[in-house]
Amino acid sequence: MRLTFLIMRRLFRTLVRERRTIGLVLVAPVLFMVMYGIAFGGAIEHVPIAIVNLDSDAEVVITQTITVGIFEVNITVFNETVLALGDAITDTLHVDDTSVDVTMYTDFEEAKRSVENKEYTCALLIPENFTYNLVSPRGENISLEIYIDNSIPQVGGVVLQAIQESFQEATSDFRGNLGFNINYAYGENISTIDFFTPGMIVFGVFFFSFILVIMTLIEERRSGTLSLLLQCPYDKIEIILGYLGAFAVVSAVQTTLIIIVAGVVFQVTLGATIANYISLYIVAIISGWTGLVLAIFLSAFARSEFQAVQFIPISIIPILLLSGIVIPLNQIPEIIRWMSYLMPTSHAVDLLRKISIEGYILEPSNFGFLFQIGFLILLVVASRLTLKES
Repeated sequence: MRLTFLIMRRLFRTLVRERRTIGLVLVAPVLFMVMYGIAFGGAIEHVPIAIVNLDSDAEVVITQTITVGIFEVNITVFNETVLALGDAITDTLHVDDTSVDVTMYTDFEEAKRSVENKEYTCALLIPENFTYNLVSPRGENISLEIYIDNSIPQVGGVVLQAIQESFQEATSDFRGNLGFNINYAYGENISTIDFFTPGMIVFGVFFFSFILVIMTLIEERRSGTLSLLLQCPYDKIEIILGYLGAFAVVSAVQTTLIIIVAGVVFQVTLGATIANYISLYIVAIISGWTGLVLAIFLSAFARSEFQAVQFIPISIIPILLLSGIVIPLNQIPEIIRWMSYLMPTSHAVDLLRKISIEGYILEPSNFGFLFQIGFLILLVVASRLTLKES
C-alpha cells in the first residue's frame, strides 16, 4: 500500500504542475456542458414562412325541405355570414405560434420562388372560397397548398406541425373535406442519415487529419527531427508546406474512403451529378486540410503526446456542437451563434448539405468556400510564426 500511495502522490504532483492539465480537468467539462446546454436547450423558433391568403367571408345558407300535405316546402334553417377562417388561421400563426414568423404575400408563385431562394422555409396558399367550401354543405373538397424546403427535416417538421395545429384550431368543426397538398422545394425524400452524413463527413475528415498530424509532429519534435529541420537554411513555410503536402495525400485517402463507405455501403444520397460529387469532394478535402494546419499550429504549444491530447476536447467538441452537424446553424442561440460562423467547419457543413440535398454545384466565388480558403491561409501564416525548435 505504501507504493500505491507514493505513486498516487507523484502523479498528483505532476498533474498540479501542468497548467494545461488543470485547465482540462476543471474547465473543459464545464465548457462542454455549457455549450451542450445552450445549443440543445432551446426550441426551434421564428422559422420564416410566407402565406398567401385568398379566403374571404362566406354567406352560408342551409335549407331543409319538408312536406306539408301534398306540398314540399323549403325552409331556411341556417343563414349566416361566417368570418373568413383563413384570417383566423393566419392570426394564430402570426400571433400565438412562436415557432414561425409569418410574412404575407399576394402571389403564390412569387412566394414559392422565395422558398427556392432560401428566403423562407415554407409557402402556404389558403385558396379562394376556403371558408365556404369547409362550412357549406354544398362546398367542395379542398386542399391547402404547401410548398416547403425540407432540407433540414427538424425545421420542416416544426413548420408542418405549426400549420396543421393552427388549421385544427380554426377549423375543428369543418375538417371533413379538408386536405393538404404538400410539395417540396428541397428534401422530399430525405432521411435522417441523408441529413446527418454531410456533417459527419466534415467532422470525420477534420478529426482524423487533426489527430494524425498533431501526434506525428509531437513525435517529430520529441525525436529531434523537427529541430534539425528548423536549423536548416530554409524558410519555415517550406517546412510547413512539406508536412502539409505529405499529410494532404493521406487526408485525401481518408476522405475518399469516408465518401465511398457513405455512398456505397449506406446508400446515402451525396449528389445527383458528377459535378455534385466533384464539388462535395473539394469541400471535404479543404476541411481535411484545415484540420491538418490547425494541428500544425497547435503542436507548437505541446511538448508531449499527453499535452497534445488535451487540445482534442478544446478544439473538437465546439466543432461537433456548433458547426451545424447536429443543430441547424440558424437555430443555435444567438449568444453563441457568432462562434459558429467563425468556424470553417460550419461553412463546410452548410456547403455539403447544399450539394448533396439541393444539388448545388460549387462556385469559386462562394462565400463559405472562400472563408475556408482564407482560414486555411491564416493558419499557415500563424503556424510559421509559432513554429520553434523548443
